[in-house]
Amino acid sequence: MKITQLRTLVAIADHKGFAETADRLFITPAAVSQQMRTLEDELQVALFDRTRRPPRLNAHGVHIAERARDVLREFDALADEARAVDEIAGILTLGCISGFSSDLIPLALGNLRDRYPRLQVRITEGQSATLIHQVHRRELDAAIVTEPLTPEPELEILPITTEPLMVVAPMGAAVSTWDEALTQLPFLRVNRLSGLGSLVDETLRKTGLVVNDAMELDSTDVVLSMVRAGLGSGVVPSGRLRETDAKGISVFPFGNPAISRRVVLMERPNYARSDLSQVLYLELNRLTGEGDGD
Repeated sequence: MKITQLRTLVAIADHKGFAETADRLFITPAAVSQQMRTLEDELQVALFDRTRRPPRLNAHGVHIAERARDVLREFDALADEARAVDEIAGILTLGCISGFSSDLIPLALGNLRDRYPRLQVRITEGQSATLIHQVHRRELDAAIVTEPLTPEPELEILPITTEPLMVVAPMGAAVSTWDEALTQLPFLRVNRLSGLGSLVDETLRKTGLVVNDAMELDSTDVVLSMVRAGLGSGVVPSGRLRETDAKGISVFPFGNPAISRRVVLMERPNYARSDLSQVLYLELNRLTGEGDGD
């Protein structure tokens, strides 16, 4: 029995199928299937109901997957304890919302690599709600997300930065204010399940603005592309509007007074890799000049 097999089994339990597990682990579905066949042979027990397509964990498989989760937690904790005292080393699995200050994360990771050569960071991009759920389920050690409107009392929230939100509209559109851009042009909405989408929805509700939904898009990069093509208006964080991105569009602060989103790092309190996420958090604070840095 190998640790990689147990990690794959847990991933299948979390992602409900071989294909999605393969995508998450960057291996082929055939490799996932082979690992599970080998594991079943070694344990001499069936873990999957293969009368279904795709195969699903049976009741015994679900139980073994939960036990494997405990084993992996202990294994990872042992690996962390084995390093030298006060040495920053190990693997940090980090979630990050797409479109967050695209230059900031690489800069922070580059600085940390020079300072802590044995620190590895694995990044998963996604929407805030999904990433927070993955932190709860221990699939991620921590996640950089838009601060949720609903409190998450079981997670620790560490502020990173505040980003003003901007309304973007095609250059030449007959609008001169943020609310005109949103109500007179087709609205290119960011996914409602994202942290940004939830914040935009809440602001529109409070201001009483009625928009004409045209599209619901998964990233602010796509929103910007659609605006440049003249298909409507949208709301994006100011960090997405570098000089080249702002060409060909009109830009207005979103809301009156202007609305910003708080970007935070969320993690489970007192977990085994808190020292790894802490050095990343402190480096991000150093680069942005925000947060308390404690």
